Amino acid sequence: MKKVVFFAIILCAGCYTPLNNSGVATTKPWIEIPGKRVDFDGKQYDSCVQFKLRFWPQEAAQRLDLQKACVTACCWRSEGSEIVLDFNKNFEQELKEYGRARKYSPDKITLKVSHSNLVNVTRAAVSPRGAIKNNGLVKLSYKEVEDPKRLAQIARERELADQIRYQPMVVPTQAPGPSPVEKDTTVVVTTTTKKTVTLSPEINAARAKALVQNRVGTQIDTYFYQMNKTYRTQNALFMLSSRLFVPQLQADGSYLVTCHAKARTGIDAQHLNTSDFPCGVWYANLQTQTVRPYDKKAQQIAQ
Repeated sequence: MKKVVFFAIILCAGCYTPLNNSGVATTKPWIEIPGKRVDFDGKQYDSCVQFKLRFWPQEAAQRLDLQKACVTACCWRSEGSEIVLDFNKNFEQELKEYGRARKYSPDKITLKVSHSNLVNVTRAAVSPRGAIKNNGLVKLSYKEVEDPKRLAQIARERELADQIRYQPMVVPTQAPGPSPVEKDTTVVVTTTTKKTVTLSPEINAARAKALVQNRVGTQIDTYFYQMNKTYRTQNALFMLSSRLFVPQLQADGSYLVTCHAKARTGIDAQHLNTSDFPCGVWYANLQTQTVRPYDKKAQQIAQ
């Protein structure tokens, strides 16, 4: 009788767990097994697990390394069976840079992956329980945290950047020529001296922001245009309102300019929330008038 019950349990487990291309069953439809490793007897000793998750609000996914979170690529169980989705990992940094940042709840979601060779089923225990819906939706709540002093500083920098676009670093002044030399071999020599003008840090910062806007502004606009298309495919709204550029002076006189944008997002016009979206950190050199991507987001936009 016990054997009958045991085989009935195995049969039920096989009926209620979806099979993947690798022939491995899972307890949730959002767990996929793109590949597996087997020994000489054909028994599985490792598998590559991928989570087909969706996030709401979508901006929460930008706090994650989606590859390490096994969302955009599968992860081998042997390399780590516990995956942590930390949605507040960069909260303090964003608040310091932008003056405003979201604090999500739950702040972390932990997935512990296990596999049973007996019934050939892969499971993922989720903590906190219920944080991931059966259809793979991760729905988070959040609150907007603001730093009034930092926001005021950003507003002043933006106002200055709007006023100053370019100011020359060098002003040439012509010195009087020497008196004529006797004889027919008279040579008149004119010399030019350069007077170096030292610009204030505020002006140089404004010039760095203007340089980034002129060089990569179109690419940043294209990035947000694609993001708007993504929202539309999910029947959601994305309304971009402004872009902000925050410069930081480096030891060599160059600048790292952090870009972020304000946008209103929501499921419809009656449910819109104001959010900040990062658009990369850019290296700006005022001497050579060059701009290049500095972080992964900027590299993504520059491609």
